[in-house]
Amino acid sequence: MKFVKVLALIVLAICFSNCTIKERIVFNDDGGGSFLVSYDMGEFMKQMKTQMGEDSSSEEKKGEVMDTTFVFKDLMENYKDSIAALPEEKREAMETVKDMYMKMTMDEDNGVFDFGIGLDFKSIKELTDIGEKIQKAKSLNAQNDQVNAMKGSPLGKFMDYEKSNTTYDLTVEGFTRSTTLPGDWNTDETKFDENDESDQEFMAYFENAYYVVEYTFPKKIKSYSIERAELSNDNKTIIYKVSWLDFLTDPKLLDVNITFANE
Repeated sequence: MKFVKVLALIVLAICFSNCTIKERIVFNDDGGGSFLVSYDMGEFMKQMKTQMGEDSSSEEKKGEVMDTTFVFKDLMENYKDSIAALPEEKREAMETVKDMYMKMTMDEDNGVFDFGIGLDFKSIKELTDIGEKIQKAKSLNAQNDQVNAMKGSPLGKFMDYEKSNTTYDLTVEGFTRSTTLPGDWNTDETKFDENDESDQEFMAYFENAYYVVEYTFPKKIKSYSIERAELSNDNKTIIYKVSWLDFLTDPKLLDVNITFANE
């Protein structure tokens, strides 16, 4: 199944690449909206071509170009016989993410590789388990053993961030993003050791990777709790980012409290 192979590439790229992750939510007047987590992996694409010894300037072989959207519900219908033959764990994962979609844009020659997992929702309550759904989507890859092998790599001790739970709350007064960490979370253990050679290499590789958050509301924003955030000209969109390395150490750095202006 082609889409499973695509997912395998995506998961490995997300886990190993120097990419920027962007979490975007756009709210409508009725409380519904759209949620999208996207991964800009253009740098990963360039590094892969370099490691494989490919010359991007060569005109003899054109790179792959792709601009497509996979709707999981449609995949389940179109490939129902193949999905029925999958292991129970993967079938359950497909059922969990059936209301979501996956977007991919790829242009190998120009170093473009963007991937996103999204959900159009009618109520913010549908975002209650969005993190779990995203992890389920990632679990559909065909290279799960390779991903699990990372637990023995320098990245291994930071993988517990995937066990954190993020909740979203929207009221007439404001909006809150809140992260709950696992009960055994130890911030000291997740810190990087600047004297450790493996950690040094890891930090150098991901020094330009960020987690970007962008939220758009139908109301104007009066105040917000996070530093270095930027507002759009109409004060309805807030954008902020943190280093991906800092995020791995403390996922709560992305949490925010927003108060709406009285209009």
